[in-house]
Amino acid sequence: MEMFETLTQLCLDIVHMKISPAEAFERILTEKKDRDALSSELMDVLVLTEPESEFAENASTSKANFESFVNLLTNTIIPEEILRLELDCLKKDDHNKAIIRLKTKIYFKQAKFNLFREESEGYSKLITELMEASESSPHSDHPKIVKNRVLSLIGQFNLDPNRVTDCILEVFESFPRQKHFFISLLKQIDVVPEYLCAILGFKYTFHQTDKKKTPYSLYVLTAYLIQYEMIDLMKILAYMIPKAEAIKEGHRARMTNANERASKAETISTASIPLLDSRGYEENGNGERGGGGGTTSTISFTTVIQLQEDEDTKLSEGFNEESVLASNQKLGLACALLENGNWKQAQLLIDRLPEYYAVQASPRLCRALCQIIERAIDEFYRKNCSLNIFGDASKPRKSSDEQEGEETGNGLKPVESWEELGKLASVLWYLGPRLAYRATTNIKILRLLTNYYQKIEKGELQRDEKLNETFVEVVSECLLPSLTLSETNVSLSEELWQLLQLFPYSWRYWMYSKWNHETARHPEMHIMKGKIHGRTKYVLKRLSKETVKMMGRQLGKLCHIHPSTVLSYLLSQVQTFDNFIGPVVDSLRYLTSLEFDVLTYCIISQLADPSKQALKSTDATISPWLQALGTLVGSLYRRYPLELNGMLDYVLNQLKLCKSYDMLLLREIIQNMSWIESISGATKDQIEALGGGDLLKQEAGGYSTATKNRKAAQRLRDALLKGDLAVGLCISIAQQKEHIIYNESATLPLKLVGKMVDQCSDTFQQLVSFLSVYMRSEDFAKRVPTVRELLSEYSLGMEATMCLARPTFFSRILDTYDAAKRVSKAALEDKARLDSQQKTEMFTNALEQQVEELMKELREIRPQIEDTVPLRFFAVFWMLTMYDIEVPVSAYDRTIESLKKQSSREDSHSKGNKKTDKQLESKLKEELKRQTEHVERCKTWLLNRKDSLIDEKFHNSVLEVLIQQCLLPRAIFSELDAVFCGQFFLMLHEMRTPFFPTIYIIDRCFENTINLIAGLTENEANALACFYEILLVTVQRWHSDEKIFEKECAGFPGMITKSAIEYQTFRKLCYRWQNRFQTMFKLVLTKEDTNYTLIRNSLIMMTKLTSGFPVLSHAVETMEQIATKLKEREKGKRDDLSLKAASYVGRLKMRQVKIFAQNSDFAQVANKKVVEKIQKKKEPAEGEPVDKKAKIEKTTKNGNGGTEKVKEAVEQNGGGGAGVTTKVEERKKRPVKTSSSTSAASTKDSKKDGDDGEVSSKTPSPPPAKKTRIGDRLKRPDEDSKDSKDPKDPKDPKEHSDSEKGDKKRREKSRERKEGKEKKREEKERKSKENNGEKEAKKEEKKKERDRIKEQVAGPALPEPPTKKDDKRTSSSRGGSSKNEKRGGDEPPKAARIAEPIREKSRGGERDRGDRNGGSHRKNY
Repeated sequence: MEMFETLTQLCLDIVHMKISPAEAFERILTEKKDRDALSSELMDVLVLTEPESEFAENASTSKANFESFVNLLTNTIIPEEILRLELDCLKKDDHNKAIIRLKTKIYFKQAKFNLFREESEGYSKLITELMEASESSPHSDHPKIVKNRVLSLIGQFNLDPNRVTDCILEVFESFPRQKHFFISLLKQIDVVPEYLCAILGFKYTFHQTDKKKTPYSLYVLTAYLIQYEMIDLMKILAYMIPKAEAIKEGHRARMTNANERASKAETISTASIPLLDSRGYEENGNGERGGGGGTTSTISFTTVIQLQEDEDTKLSEGFNEESVLASNQKLGLACALLENGNWKQAQLLIDRLPEYYAVQASPRLCRALCQIIERAIDEFYRKNCSLNIFGDASKPRKSSDEQEGEETGNGLKPVESWEELGKLASVLWYLGPRLAYRATTNIKILRLLTNYYQKIEKGELQRDEKLNETFVEVVSECLLPSLTLSETNVSLSEELWQLLQLFPYSWRYWMYSKWNHETARHPEMHIMKGKIHGRTKYVLKRLSKETVKMMGRQLGKLCHIHPSTVLSYLLSQVQTFDNFIGPVVDSLRYLTSLEFDVLTYCIISQLADPSKQALKSTDATISPWLQALGTLVGSLYRRYPLELNGMLDYVLNQLKLCKSYDMLLLREIIQNMSWIESISGATKDQIEALGGGDLLKQEAGGYSTATKNRKAAQRLRDALLKGDLAVGLCISIAQQKEHIIYNESATLPLKLVGKMVDQCSDTFQQLVSFLSVYMRSEDFAKRVPTVRELLSEYSLGMEATMCLARPTFFSRILDTYDAAKRVSKAALEDKARLDSQQKTEMFTNALEQQVEELMKELREIRPQIEDTVPLRFFAVFWMLTMYDIEVPVSAYDRTIESLKKQSSREDSHSKGNKKTDKQLESKLKEELKRQTEHVERCKTWLLNRKDSLIDEKFHNSVLEVLIQQCLLPRAIFSELDAVFCGQFFLMLHEMRTPFFPTIYIIDRCFENTINLIAGLTENEANALACFYEILLVTVQRWHSDEKIFEKECAGFPGMITKSAIEYQTFRKLCYRWQNRFQTMFKLVLTKEDTNYTLIRNSLIMMTKLTSGFPVLSHAVETMEQIATKLKEREKGKRDDLSLKAASYVGRLKMRQVKIFAQNSDFAQVANKKVVEKIQKKKEPAEGEPVDKKAKIEKTTKNGNGGTEKVKEAVEQNGGGGAGVTTKVEERKKRPVKTSSSTSAASTKDSKKDGDDGEVSSKTPSPPPAKKTRIGDRLKRPDEDSKDSKDPKDPKDPKEHSDSEKGDKKRREKSRERKEGKEKKREEKERKSKENNGEKEAKKEEKKKERDRIKEQVAGPALPEPPTKKDDKRTSSSRGGSSKNEKRGGDEPPKAARIAEPIREKSRGGERDRGDRNGGSHRKNY
């Protein structure tokens, strides 16, 4: 106190100028050292003495001294900020004025309180009275009684009526349930609405200051007053915050925060979790270890979820519902209005807010709105969906709020019809997916819509398109997305599927797309999607074969919330890691039907993604992601009941767009869902079994290790039968194959084109096989178009057309046969059984009828076909199958024996399996019996009709027709068809079919092998090789024994040329074919610049033909050396070719066939080439053909002692020095042009050697077509006249031994001369390079290579096909002296699809099936 007085006196002395400010400041500093609290007391003194300076005698000087003193104190004793707040001398003018006003308000204005001398006792009694009245039982007169008491209190205690009204509102706010009493009391008091609104406005204004929350009870009070029209909604909104701009800004901030939360939730970091928490896996958070992974150390999934939620809670601070309702008074009022059932007033308020703002910010508001909707549909729901088990007891009672809402007319009207339910959709749009916040409302609406569509499907209701559109929007906007905001509600997922399965898959996929992508409008869904994505990544990182069951459950739970997010990420991982497919397929066992449907949508979305490339950019092969998806699709559809129509339609639509890469999916689906696989790559036993009945095909024809799933196959069949999808797919695949060949082959790599063509063929055959097995014959026949439609309207090839139509032929045949049997049985009076002869006659009549119908259809397509093609043979060939011509008895025996062994291995307790095996065995035997009878009937019909299969008029042109239009097109279609071609070919030969040229066909095929395989794909080359293998094995069997040849060939029409071919002549032909094969394959494999396709197909052909080629010892050695060099050359470059070459070498070494050490052991030919006199070779004259045989001269003695020159062709053998021993004479020039007379004369003078069966190259042109036969080309012209005169004929058995001894000496001398000649040639070349330089050496090398190729290519002459009668070309134009015709050359033969096609001038515009480079693939047959 003393210090305060001292300081006061000091300040007064300064004001009255008794002491200077500096002296006063020094005294202050002295006192400061002794007392630290001086600053506070000094501040108070300054505030008190400042006014004295203004009213002193010399005010200006006093004020200046005081300010000087204050300046000395600033920031030394007292901070400047405090001085500015307390002293006026340091304040600015504006700030000073504000301080003055504030002081005036505080010190000089009196608050309005108790101006009327109110007594506090009155307010106490008032509040007590109101609370007692609210707690007592209400009755109608009670508000009047309380009113009188309130008025008495007002008069007795002089209470302010406005304050009394405020007290009533306060008690009303505390007891909202007594709203009827307080509303009646306020009406009795007759409160002015404007004043009531102002009182509430002041209450709201009071809570708008910082850190003050508006109580929810105030919202409820306001809502009741609005509901009973005590105040106006628009007027009270004027007092509320926030304003419109602030609300929009807050909405944008919420959306930004939602994006941040979603992004953060996608990453889960478990580094902060202690190690103790990771001991074992707690599946449900209850301490129990999950199955299958009890020993795995991992963090509890519940812990991971909690960690994620904690991170999300931190980010969502300030946006939780409690804080939003406390600060946003408009939103709180809207929520209170909805809870009171006042939808009309709440709708006005919500419409003033941004879209979805109210429902996003307050789940409480959503639940209130759901409750209003549920009250509206409750009665309608009980009528249509409720089981009403408990009668009226199950009827819910309405609350007082619900009754009042209906009474006031502010709620929703009860729904009484489907049209009114459609109008209710306008309210559902406000909620969107937040309908999930009240599960009962969600499920009731869902069941009502399900009931509606079920009644439409049953025909009980008529479809209203407008109402249907509304309901579909409700499903896509509200019901389906509500699954994301539900907490793992599996029941809701199943209920949704009951509704969604009534929609087409296109509608469902549209809904799934909307559900997956349109989440930006709903931040709650966006956040949940991020959380699910993060949890999915966590689970998949820990998914393996050992944790499938454990992690599969978690995946299932996540899929129940947002399946598209989980499954899309899962598919992305499968495309990256293909070894992940197995665990993923196993883990999906916990998915619901809806989630499996979403999985199909996700797969199609991945396939249709335009950012993904179906081909690899490095080697233009199918991308690994597409192959992985195909494998996954096949496994999923086999194991789980997914709907197939969406996937099949997608494949069909891609084929319509000429995109064939997705056909891989169809192959995988058929292969996994049924036992049917691609025929390519099948073994001989499996191909043989495929020629049997359906049961044999299932048991022995398939080579998949997967268990056959009958139910899966039936599901696939049902899906294919919807909307003729099966036939559409078949036709589209066949058309796509043609499109690839004729359109895409120009731009795509050749290897890829081949794979795509093979894929089309394999898929087409798989699909047709599946349909023929799993569909009834009559159903299949009804759905498949006719042959005429397939060929003309759909522009399919003959092989695809007949493959698709072939099952329908015998369906009709059997129907006709069964009808004939019924008629015959009905005609028999004694009901005797039909004998086998009668049945055979009925069957052959039915078969004949079907053949006639097919011939008729072919005539309609091409009226002139009978002029160029033996139509009956053509129809029969394309109509029959292996099932019709041969019984695979060995395949049946193997299968039955396998079943017996399997049955014997079964345990004694497995009686069911034994019984099944016995039944299967008996069924196989019955099937064998049926097929045996069927084949006998078919062969009987063929035997009876063999004379009419090929007309006599086609005997000159039948060779080209059979090869080009029958054998080759079908042989390259599949390996099974190739086997059919071979067996059918042999069957016609054995039946002695007239005009069927067996030997010509074999010779033409073998001689033109390279031309045929040059343009084939890998599967086509395999199929053609199967056909060749059958021919070659048969030829070798005929060659092996003269008795077999005499029995199966001698005198047969197919073995007759000019005369019947003898056994030794046939052996020479076989020798020539062996040499031809060796020459052709050697030429292809040794030339380094040969294209990939030709080398690959040659290796395929060689590998298949190992059973019959090579069989000569020198040829075996040569082919092995060539293949070994090719293997080494292609290693590291084209590894697939190197592998095929190695496989061929292995097959050569492992095969068990007879090898002929000498040529003479194989045929009557010399063992090695002998040259006694060699004259200098002459270069071919201008115009001379390149393939002209080398002629050398030798002098021999005849029986009369004279000498004569003998001309013969010497063919160089490709077998590494081993050649055909021939007589040699000097080459003579062939004239450029040769007249017919000169040709005839030279033919008479020319001579042939009978040892090698070759035609003399001196012959300028072939004889007329009818006289051109293989026998003529294998026999010397002068043989008949010389046989009797020449005693030293090599065919004479007496002279054969002497001839062999002479040959041995001549071979030794020839070898010595050849070695010397080679040494001289090498020395000459070395000197030539040294003397003439590099250019001369290169020229010599090229010349040498050219000569070598000429000698290799100039093999035995091909048998000329019989010329057609109408052929306008002269014999000289096709002769050996033609300028334009050349055989051999530096380049290998050009690619050719099949043999040279027949072209007619009248049909010049038609498509040529043998030409792959010209014409459109959509032209008619």
